[in-house]
Amino acid sequence: MSFKSSEFVCDKCFNDEDIQGYVQGMAEKKKCDFCGRVSKAPIAAPLGDVAEYIAERICSYYDDPANAGLPYESAEGGYQGVTYITLEVFDEMGLDFPRKGGERLRDELAERMPHELWSDAEPFRLSEHERLRFSWESFCDLIKHKLRYFFAQKARDEDDEILTPSQILRLIFSYAEDVNAFITLPKGTPLFRARHQAKGETFATAGTLGPPPVEVAVQTNRMSPPGIVMTYVADDRETALAETASAPGTFAIGEFTTERDAVILDLTHLPQAPGIFAQIPESMEYDPRPRLIFLRMLSEEISRPIARDNRIHIEYVPTQVITEYLRTAVEVDGKKVDGIRYRSSRKNAGTAIVLFADRDHVVFEEGERPEYYHFAKDRWLKLKSVQVKNVTQALMAKWS
Repeated sequence: MSFKSSEFVCDKCFNDEDIQGYVQGMAEKKKCDFCGRVSKAPIAAPLGDVAEYIAERICSYYDDPANAGLPYESAEGGYQGVTYITLEVFDEMGLDFPRKGGERLRDELAERMPHELWSDAEPFRLSEHERLRFSWESFCDLIKHKLRYFFAQKARDEDDEILTPSQILRLIFSYAEDVNAFITLPKGTPLFRARHQAKGETFATAGTLGPPPVEVAVQTNRMSPPGIVMTYVADDRETALAETASAPGTFAIGEFTTERDAVILDLTHLPQAPGIFAQIPESMEYDPRPRLIFLRMLSEEISRPIARDNRIHIEYVPTQVITEYLRTAVEVDGKKVDGIRYRSSRKNAGTAIVLFADRDHVVFEEGERPEYYHFAKDRWLKLKSVQVKNVTQALMAKWS
């Protein structure tokens, strides 16, 4: 096997953005020997260099079956396990050649790969992506159907690659720290909360627009079970309306401000997971791709629409447990976590936040303060202003 070739290939001959970027950076010639494209500037890189780049990435996931330890039995027809020819590996990795001359390019690259037959690099272990996915599925199944409150005591078999619930929770926190997903909302940040205002009703105080009393917190939410009060807000008025309004009507919108800095887990600006052909810097001690795929899956799970009724929904239990863990067991630089920001399921591009705040964290005016008011020392949400808005069917259609 040799990577050497006298031919040159352009970026347009590949469908993968990372390979395209590599070709652009290595371009020497003004004509592509495969699709025939011509340019006044260099557009084509040496085929041998491109083949070597692709081979390095393939070898992160696949290997020669003998090197991978796959048993070989002549009497049984060869390797005892799943094997692939090079063209099948290209297909598995989503490598496509969309332009004229694509088949010839595919064959030329295949001839320059280090092996003719491949297997998974670690055929007897789960890939990191599989391990995280199966661990999440196990976590969800366990806490929905088997253990709800004492799952931390569940031991892990030494030979089991599937993580325990406690390990999954710690891993979420660790991965979020790795990608700087914990951010600080500075003091004075505006946050918005809406409430339906029926005819004859007026909601204009922190007591009526803030988090509810515990005795009326009966609805199951994506991140809070009945009886546990949290404050659901949005980053703008329209998203607050969209998150609240299930039918046209009149709504009061309270603008609250933070009276101190607040640490939140922001799941709305996670980095994109690198592509399968992305070059991972040698300075990185791990491949960030599986971790980011996992965090983005979690973000989508949290952002799924919720049922607006008073029934118990066990499918919400996993995200409720994650929220409870962040609320009670996690500190970032010595500070408790105050909430989670997520994408709105009801308004395109809208973002919402669940704050770990109940009525003991809200500033009330003199006339609505309960007797125990001064015992709560961390009142960090203050109502600044109130607007009333009519929501029409046309406005609701605009949100989606």
